[in-house]
Amino acid sequence: MRSNIKLLIAVTIAAVVLAAAVILLVNLTGGDNGDAAEETTSVTVNEGKLLYDKDPAAIETIAIANSEGEYTIRKYADDSWFVEDFAGLIHDTTFIGKALEYAASFAAATTANEHADDLSVYGLDAPRATALITFEDGTVREIRVGNEAPADEVTYCTLDGTDTVYAVDNAKVSYFLRDKFYFLEKTVYTPQAPENAENPEDYTKINSITVKRKDIDYTIVLEYDERQDSDEIVTGNSATHRMTEPVRLDLNPDTAYDALNAIYGLTASGVAVAAPSEETLSSFGFDDPYAVIDFDIVGGDTTLTVGNAYTNEETGEKGRYVTATGFDEIFMFTDGTLPWLTITPEGITSPLITSTYIFAIDEFTIESKDVRKDFVLTGDKDDFAVTCDGEEVDPDLFKSFYQYFLKAPAEEIYLEENTDPADVTVTVVSDYGTDTVEFVSSADRLSVVRLNGRTSFRLRTTYVNRLLENLDHLMNGEGIIVTW
Repeated sequence: MRSNIKLLIAVTIAAVVLAAAVILLVNLTGGDNGDAAEETTSVTVNEGKLLYDKDPAAIETIAIANSEGEYTIRKYADDSWFVEDFAGLIHDTTFIGKALEYAASFAAATTANEHADDLSVYGLDAPRATALITFEDGTVREIRVGNEAPADEVTYCTLDGTDTVYAVDNAKVSYFLRDKFYFLEKTVYTPQAPENAENPEDYTKINSITVKRKDIDYTIVLEYDERQDSDEIVTGNSATHRMTEPVRLDLNPDTAYDALNAIYGLTASGVAVAAPSEETLSSFGFDDPYAVIDFDIVGGDTTLTVGNAYTNEETGEKGRYVTATGFDEIFMFTDGTLPWLTITPEGITSPLITSTYIFAIDEFTIESKDVRKDFVLTGDKDDFAVTCDGEEVDPDLFKSFYQYFLKAPAEEIYLEENTDPADVTVTVVSDYGTDTVEFVSSADRLSVVRLNGRTSFRLRTTYVNRLLENLDHLMNGEGIIVTW
């Protein structure tokens, strides 16, 4: 950065010599033609004027005062810098680094006024911010930050208390206008892979996510689908995870995407309290939290605990207070940034009760009070064959029948215990286990579905009736009806 600025200065000087001392007048404020305006509109351009240039590593302290308060960024024995009030807390090293960079080397885009008679014209009689930079060699520089000239993307500044006003790029003073909380780290989770990790991406693997909330009387658990790791097992779903609580269902890869991925790089909008006491935590709702979300991740487990809701009176922003593993802060997260607070089982899952791939099935049995049929399946897509009680069954017709069975919809999550005898039971024996699906007649033309003995869903009884009708069609070599 320094060499570029010095080169720009050299080019500017050469241009002035060749042009026989050209003077350019620039209007920075667009003000009226009064005396104050006249003072601000005629300025000599000294583009890239380097006011001072030192090594950021040589900064001892930056004492900042602005409308948000006063604080000091201080260098510590381990050659790291922290906001003095927050020593020991996790800081955003990028923001700290930028503040050091702009404090160590200060360059103006232009000189707005060599000797300003009235600093109030530039907002410098009562500056918006003051940065007092002390270097290890005892050098002290003071930057005062005045008004912004939006049209030119510059801000008026003075250096070391002089009456010379400079126009400085907004970015070079923006960090002096921040409150002290700005420099705290607000990204609450980043995967941690060892330096010698052969496949760092493996450390983003989520083993499970567990969601407990006050607004639901069950726990939602999303677990990694181990079938993804087998080349021999093919499922009818591309999602990497399954829901195992409150019922077992495959996830919809689209609607469940945020629930599975939003943890990576999750960043708060702000920090409400740093190093809160137990009493403070309680006052923000953390003694009886609204929600707790646990993440079991290969790259490091983490937990988000969600407290009270808040509303920003100035902006109208709504959100929740949150604490996170490894941080001693109460964070602020705006509504919509924590998908786990609004997900529902119906909203993130596939509507299909089972997605077992047909070529992975060995046995398929369907039984009611009037009939029982046992099917044996062999081969794959090239030599697929089906028999029932030793008799061959049209394999294409069976595929159609099985496709209808796969459409058994989880129309409603239903968790009330039901021990009534099943009207229809389907058992599927496959390469990765046995699934038993029981359909039990219930009220309101609905049937309860027990999956592997566990009451899980309800669906329309018309589906079950059509399933038995289609069984007759299959055995009679007739077409399968796919609607109900």
